[in-house]
Amino acid sequence: MITARVRDFLILIGHAWICIDCRSKLLEDTEAILIGHKLSDFERERLQALTEESFRTMMDLAAATGLTLDEVAIAVDHPRSRLRHLGMRRRH
Repeated sequence: MITARVRDFLILIGHAWICIDCRSKLLEDTEAILIGHKLSDFERERLQALTEESFRTMMDLAAATGLTLDEVAIAVDHPRSRLRHLGMRRRH
């Protein structure tokens, strides 16, 4: 089991791969999903550029996110990715 701290980027990617409802939320209102997550500018740009086609295969997801296939596998297999739905927040 993977217990080391994993970047928020990986958790977002991993959960969006697993959960179609959260993937739809991420693709429809990316900014609302990203509020409160620790992400670099590069990671934010990659998440904002994702499309449904980015999730066809793990290879497509790796290419769309700039991750390696191993990193995508870690993201998908991480316990936080499996248990935590993506919440939408609004800036006030």
